[in-house]
Amino acid sequence: MKIQMWPAARVTPYENNVKKHPPEQVARIAESIRKFGPDQPIVVDKYGVIIKGHGRRLAMLSLGMKQLPVLVRDDLTEEEVKAARIADNRVAISDVDTDMLRDELASLMNSIDLSGIFDESELTFAVEDLGTIDPNAFVTDLNAAVDAQDEDTRDRMEKTKGRRVPLSKVFGFKDISGVTEKLVTRFLAYIEAETGEAGEAALAAYASSVIGAAQ
Repeated sequence: MKIQMWPAARVTPYENNVKKHPPEQVARIAESIRKFGPDQPIVVDKYGVIIKGHGRRLAMLSLGMKQLPVLVRDDLTEEEVKAARIADNRVAISDVDTDMLRDELASLMNSIDLSGIFDESELTFAVEDLGTIDPNAFVTDLNAAVDAQDEDTRDRMEKTKGRRVPLSKVFGFKDISGVTEKLVTRFLAYIEAETGEAGEAALAAYASSVIGAAQ
């Protein structure tokens, strides 16, 4: 297989591509291409539709490239193309050996400019001695954040307790048929007898008992 140079307009994105490429990611890819060159081609099928490299295409276009490096997989069936596309997106999701990443980044810090490819926090991480960080500080902060969130949730619940809500919003419909009305009326009478409550209180009590039993 041979890398070809195609006009940018000839390289077509796959309309159902599942992998997202936010602007900040595209900017990083573009900076890498600017510094090191476009050494990884975009892989397309026999129709010019991208199999691998949607992010690279966006990055190259952002750099004003009119001709894009392309590898054509015209040997694949439509099913194989789709499988290859999904596999590429899936294998890109993986864990990173953070210690090894730190060592690799640190070894480059004084020899090459990595800004634009890695953000400031990642570059700081590369030169920090992680052994000096007190992990208890993170736990304390996390617990405080969780407690604050719980308190905020309780405040919100208290504020909404007295608010009246239209039944159409709860059930998702505005009215019912005459036949259904008879069933609902009998059901309300049943739950009032079961709970010893009336109306809204009966409905709430019965729903609570059913949900509690289900859990």
